[in-house]
Amino acid sequence: MKFKMVVADFDWTLGCAPGVIEQSTIEAIRRYEEKGGIFTVCTGRLYSSISQILRKYGLHGKVIACQGAIIADIDTGERLYTDGIDSALAAKAVRKLREDGHTVLLDYDDRLCFSSRTPYTDAYERLTGLQGYVREDLAGFIEEGRVVVQKIMVMCETERIAGILKTYNDYFGGKLLVNSGSKNLVEIVNPACSKGVSTLFLAKKYGVKPEEVLAVGDSTNDLSLTEKGFYSVAVGDGSDALKAAANEITVPFAEKPVETLLKKYCL
Repeated sequence: MKFKMVVADFDWTLGCAPGVIEQSTIEAIRRYEEKGGIFTVCTGRLYSSISQILRKYGLHGKVIACQGAIIADIDTGERLYTDGIDSALAAKAVRKLREDGHTVLLDYDDRLCFSSRTPYTDAYERLTGLQGYVREDLAGFIEEGRVVVQKIMVMCETERIAGILKTYNDYFGGKLLVNSGSKNLVEIVNPACSKGVSTLFLAKKYGVKPEEVLAVGDSTNDLSLTEKGFYSVAVGDGSDALKAAANEITVPFAEKPVETLLKKYCL
């Protein structure tokens, strides 16, 4: 077994919205775990969204959620690690996005709220299986200092995503990481608790070396998985940026990339 730990993004890597995983892929994961392998999902989704999906398919152990801001037990919710965005910086980001005319979605303390309700926020609720609520003064709410902001999001037309990523990555100058988890979603997170950072943290807890980890994803929010010494793989129809950075490009999502990689390297 070449890799002791396999880490997979969820949406359009392991499964698809709102929560579908192929049964043959689940069976491959179980065979890998029976051989002693560690399988972990590493997703931008809130813990409360991804955990209910993984429990539905009988997966256990730890999950990395909120793009790395939370590591928790799938069954109990017990947190091994949690972090977020500095409150002052989060409030500044939300205020800037609102001034620029964006509807803002806020993931805080594993809860979801919006600056206003739109067709995009309705779609996000359907995708995640969660119920959010409207709080108009999000920046003021953050400045009260009683919550931990894991992720700030904007949803828009696909053709606007690239421009928004460049604009706000330039604006924040590395203090915040601006990337995308899907064709309509911009995500803003703390770069100190990225998917790559949290995967490295969890691997160390398990006694697994970086080179013994296979990490697979499809979008720009998986780029940090290419930076920590893991063997990184991009889904065949995923982000061009990720494919350029990864060690390998595997099959498209429709051809079950996680199952393909497990059979190639671990079973």
